[in-house]
Amino acid sequence: LLLERKSFKILNFLNNAQDILKKKFNYKKKIKFINHHYCHLASTHFLSGFKDSCCVSIDGLGEIESIAIGSGKGNKIKIKESVNFPNSLGMFYSAITHYLGFQALSSEGTVMALATFGNFNQKIPNTKITYYKKLKSMIRLKKNLDLEIDLSWFNYPFTRKGWVSDKFVKFFGKHRKKNEKITTHHKNIASALQKIFEEIYIEIIKYAEKKIKSKNLTLSGGCALNCKANGLILKNTKFKDIYIQPASHDAGLAIGAAYLAYLSNNTQIKQNFIRYDHTYFGPSIKSEQIKKTLKKMGLDFQNLHDKASYCAKLLKNGKVIGWFQGRMEFGPRALGNRSILSAPYPNNKKNYINNTIKHREPFRPFAPAILEEKVNDLYKIKIRSPFMLIATFLKNKRDKNKISATLHNDLSARVQTVSKKSNEEFYNLIKCFDNLTGVPVLLNTSFNDKGEPMICDHLDALKSFYKTNLDYLCLNNFLIKNSEKNRKKIKKYFF
Repeated sequence: LLLERKSFKILNFLNNAQDILKKKFNYKKKIKFINHHYCHLASTHFLSGFKDSCCVSIDGLGEIESIAIGSGKGNKIKIKESVNFPNSLGMFYSAITHYLGFQALSSEGTVMALATFGNFNQKIPNTKITYYKKLKSMIRLKKNLDLEIDLSWFNYPFTRKGWVSDKFVKFFGKHRKKNEKITTHHKNIASALQKIFEEIYIEIIKYAEKKIKSKNLTLSGGCALNCKANGLILKNTKFKDIYIQPASHDAGLAIGAAYLAYLSNNTQIKQNFIRYDHTYFGPSIKSEQIKKTLKKMGLDFQNLHDKASYCAKLLKNGKVIGWFQGRMEFGPRALGNRSILSAPYPNNKKNYINNTIKHREPFRPFAPAILEEKVNDLYKIKIRSPFMLIATFLKNKRDKNKISATLHNDLSARVQTVSKKSNEEFYNLIKCFDNLTGVPVLLNTSFNDKGEPMICDHLDALKSFYKTNLDYLCLNNFLIKNSEKNRKKIKKYFF
């Protein structure tokens, strides 16, 4: 009955939304509503370049479904099977993310990073059961897509009291508060959560592989941002290639909706099968505008004629650079146009950037951006990974010191492969760094402070440059040094 009421409220909201939109934009024609997971599947299949694909979407909730599998062939997608809320792998992960003191539906990646510091096989204090077995008793995937969650441990379907129930709190202890110390207990919970997530995630994909005959996998939904789980797919399935929507969470729904709406009105259009290996669809700022702003602020700056070579030398000498180039990335990852960059070594550079620049938890990892043609020299991965969505491991431990600041404590890395075709300026910078050091990798993290969105324009970049205390900021071809004079000028202008 509660779920029926929820469905009624959703339908009522959609009807009201239609009236609101029509009035707001003075729109007289019909508004088309498209299924949430249908949009997820479309957003990935139509960007993948695959003629056919096994389409899988896994998230918290969309309308009433939490999982959908389907087939993509040309410009047609069909949903074959789905799982309904409240049995949701995404909500299971989000509920425990909230219990661990992080923001649900936002900070699941932080819990994924924390998980490698715990031991899921450790026994829970004052019990004879391990963290893994206890959490595993709350969720199970039976035959086919029959996912079942023991809702006595959770509140999320029906109340706003908190994501986990009193029963959960009674067994595991009080919720961790936001700034409370992270204990071994919390780390072990995160470890068990990630382990169980990976197992069920892979089982869902293996089931989809049996149902949908294709050598290609397209993944979407918020759960597809779990790069550690994505790194297990090729090893555990027979798929030859994987394409993961770079904005696979709900931000990417607009792509699927646009494709599906267009195709519904243009049924004779043939799919071009173009693979998108970049997401640089955001705004760019002209150099004339940047120069005008820098002069207005009275900043000292250089106009670089060989930007890649000059900045590569700074990176080689241990400097940390804010890198602002071209059009902004779409999606949650900084992919070389709105990035903070550093040499991938030494190991303590990771702690320095987390503590001094990003002001975030010390266990948070950074991604290695590597020349696409050299990825297989260092990592156990044989496919392109342009969106930082597949975690992999070092081929040889002897290479550890070369890229130690980009490795997690289990020696995994969320690799970004960079090609000249997709991002020539970023590629040239890494290439110059490789020529100087013999290391074809740069540490890449998003250009923002903790809790802030990624910077968008040059004004955002200058504010963040001041707040994060970077050594240099490269705005298109203009280089600004973190000097006392420049800091005073920026502070006066903005703050």
